[in-house]
Amino acid sequence: MIVDALVPLKRLDYAKTRLATVLDPPARVRVMRALLAHTLEVVEAAPSVASVTLVSSAVEAPAIAAEHGVGHFDDRGLPWNDALAAAIAEAVTADAVAIVSADLPLLTTADVERFVGALTERGAVIARATDAGTNGVAMHPAGAMSTTFGVKGSADRHADLAREAGLTPAIVDLDGLAHDLDTAADLDEVLRHAMSSEVRAVLAGARAQ
Repeated sequence: MIVDALVPLKRLDYAKTRLATVLDPPARVRVMRALLAHTLEVVEAAPSVASVTLVSSAVEAPAIAAEHGVGHFDDRGLPWNDALAAAIAEAVTADAVAIVSADLPLLTTADVERFVGALTERGAVIARATDAGTNGVAMHPAGAMSTTFGVKGSADRHADLAREAGLTPAIVDLDGLAHDLDTAADLDEVLRHAMSSEVRAVLAGARAQ
């Protein structure tokens, strides 16, 4: 199945506040920009992805999107899940959509292909995070279900929402989609894994400060 992909981004000056105990604000911005660049490049390279759109009201977002050759949707400062609903309604043209978190240092194109490849007609795929949250939701048809990113235990909640919408849910556990970066423990953990040299350099440099 071919999908349009959405990558949501909060304002960069609000990025990664839970890392404030180990990273100062400029370091957190550098880390978030490196993670975002990696995610955009990986998702755009996936054969099953027809287009990628950065969903953000950050002032830097149009330039970042242009730099990576992807689309940009100004979410007008809407709350996280409302912004995604608006982007699906206004920016997605494919029959199916995949939402991928921006902060995935271990993400590979193979992960994206396995994630999208699990999608069926009238289905939903939920990429479960290591803390039982959600780092990706794909659905067919696009907009058939609402999302609840940011809610504790949201992977199971997304499966429930899919069923309520008449979709068949599948929860997948993929390393690249499971490991996000929110806390100091996450930072220490991901640095134990293989990743792109560019992302590793930024993460390791920030951690050393």
